[in-house]
Amino acid sequence: MKSIYILFLLIIVSYCSTADFDSLNTDSKNPASVPGETLFTNATERFYQILNSANVNNNVCRLYAQYWAQTTYPDESQYNMITRRNPDNWFTRLYRDVLKDLDASKTIIEAQSVAGESAIKTKANKLAIIEVNVVHAYATLVDLFGDVPYSEALDFSNPSPKYDDAKTVYFDIISRLDVAINTLNPDFNGFSSSEDLINQGDMQKWLKAANSLKLRLAMRIADIDAVKSAEMAKSAVAGGVISSNSENLSLDYIVTPPYTNPVYEDLVLSGRNDFVGANTLIDKMNTLKDGRRNSFFDSNMGADVFVGGVYGSANTYNQASHLGSLLNTPDNAGTVISYSEVEFLLAEAIERGFDVGGTAAGHYENGIKASFEEWGAGSADVYLANADVAYATASGNWKQKIGTQKWIALFNNGLEGWTVWRMLDFEGFNVPEGLTYQDIPVRFIYSIGEATLNGANVKAAGAAIGETLQPRNCF
Repeated sequence: MKSIYILFLLIIVSYCSTADFDSLNTDSKNPASVPGETLFTNATERFYQILNSANVNNNVCRLYAQYWAQTTYPDESQYNMITRRNPDNWFTRLYRDVLKDLDASKTIIEAQSVAGESAIKTKANKLAIIEVNVVHAYATLVDLFGDVPYSEALDFSNPSPKYDDAKTVYFDIISRLDVAINTLNPDFNGFSSSEDLINQGDMQKWLKAANSLKLRLAMRIADIDAVKSAEMAKSAVAGGVISSNSENLSLDYIVTPPYTNPVYEDLVLSGRNDFVGANTLIDKMNTLKDGRRNSFFDSNMGADVFVGGVYGSANTYNQASHLGSLLNTPDNAGTVISYSEVEFLLAEAIERGFDVGGTAAGHYENGIKASFEEWGAGSADVYLANADVAYATASGNWKQKIGTQKWIALFNNGLEGWTVWRMLDFEGFNVPEGLTYQDIPVRFIYSIGEATLNGANVKAAGAAIGETLQPRNCF
């Protein structure tokens, strides 16, 4: 028996002396290197997840846009950014999960050795698509915070990056976007359909998405540099922008968790009843007899009866209109730039005197029609015939007219809905009890984590912006 034991030990020793220790010490479940394409997929999924989320720990923009009201816990509608650290979660998501992965994806793909025109052009398309998403992410950071880390961002050796001026960031990413647009070539491939969750490898859609983003950024800087804004808008339209709902820039979710729309997760899978339609929006839609009410909200109050919860207060769930069936659908598309938004941007451009073709009234009407179609609300003709909606007779200046209708159309895009109010100053937002109109935020406070770990630079950025929560024009 003893000899058998000794023989067994000798076999073990012999094996250990000759075995491949590298393979034994390699974690087969957690790869040490990841393909650049996989990093791109992860970055875009993480980006679109937070853009579409309604979770109060992350995206509170539907509340800030006053589309939704809350039931038991109205802290976020009262603009409490501290308790759930919403700014921290956005900051971390966009820098760590989105921009850093995009940066790593770019580095890996740049290093790939390819030969032949098709492979070279495909590689260039991938890098251009990455750049479009980098621009989109940085623009989102500026829209949320103002001055942000940029020139020194993403460097692990520098944990305390300086904050760059918002205008400087915007103008630099605009230049980067132009280079990306000029590189995108629809005659060649980019990411494969399985790698590209957004446009499933459709390069023509990426080109239109990039130009539509350029049009959005053009309108962002219109009050800062009208000449450059006009040039950008004209160039974007000439290059081709989103021109139908089938081209919306969106992530198509599926019915199987965990790949369902995050709004479905927050409204249905959570098992909670935290949200109702806000009186700010519903009162306006009731006044205008808006045919999208049955799409935005359900009929729990009775047929064609819509009651908004008091914005900024705690509401009883069954005493206000619930959110509609489309928002409770697992595979509802998560749209971040819609055809409707593009048409309203063009209407604004026309009113500013920019050469983008058409008329302000025509683009305004197209924006409303696109929204009705997007929500399956039928024809918009009766609504457009309403004297309070028709462009020629609706009250207010062009900012009030376009701003109000664009805000309604962006119902499921809280960040842009909030931004419309910040940019165009249209009237109608409600003030939560105990606050003033000036208390309605026009940007996020800076990340608490950043204030702790990068305090000097955060303090300098705060001083540069001023004590107020950012000028309306985002700069």
